[in-house]
Amino acid sequence: MKSSFVLIALLFTFLSCNKNKIYDDFDSNFENNRWGENDYRVFEFENKQSKEACDLKLHFGHISGFQFKEVPLEVLITAPDGESEVLSINVKLIDESGKDIGDCTGDICDVFQTIKTFDTLESGKYKVTVKSKFTGPYLPNVLGVGIVVEKRK
Repeated sequence: MKSSFVLIALLFTFLSCNKNKIYDDFDSNFENNRWGENDYRVFEFENKQSKEACDLKLHFGHISGFQFKEVPLEVLITAPDGESEVLSINVKLIDESGKDIGDCTGDICDVFQTIKTFDTLESGKYKVTVKSKFTGPYLPNVLGVGIVVEKRK
């Protein structure tokens, strides 16, 4: 029985590892599931791997049945050389038929959207700042926001 447990634990560990991921972080610290108009989230990571083609993806978590089809965001990417780039994006959450686009379990949905493709991700420290551009005092029903950086397959 003990060996079965060890085998299952090892299998889970190997299946949960994704060698293509360089960085993955998710911030779920939103009071009352509200993203305030002056609130922004900062993610910092260091690429220590060789220069490779990578995708920067935004991870947006929300409550199922979101009342808006898409969410406007602003993403500021600061590269190791200090160069900055501002991206205005709309994260699509609901399709034309009114169904959630994301991966939903119960009333929790996760949407992943590629926001930047790097032909070569330079080595060094990166900073990614994400800000809601929703017109109102807060964006409701937000469970979290994050970024994922992974090697392009």
